[in-house]
Amino acid sequence: MAKKRANGEGNIRKRKDGRWEGRYTAGYDPATGKRIIKNVLGKTQAEVKEKLALAIDSTKDLDVARMDDCTVAA
Repeated sequence: MAKKRANGEGNIRKRKDGRWEGRYTAGYDPATGKRIIKNVLGKTQAEVKEKLALAIDSTKDLDVARMDDCTVAA
């Protein structure tokens, strides 16, 4: 039986094209309340696991509800 990932860790799967994909929730849309799902791709499962951990850590500090208020200059 496959191991289950904990809440907030995202998920990893192998795609039909042979690449590995990691998906995670980046936040929630304030207007609709739906999840904002992002993904990372890689050639190996270990590579995707590292990328997924970095992506989740980088989105923890972002306030997705205020993304429309921010500009590149700011």
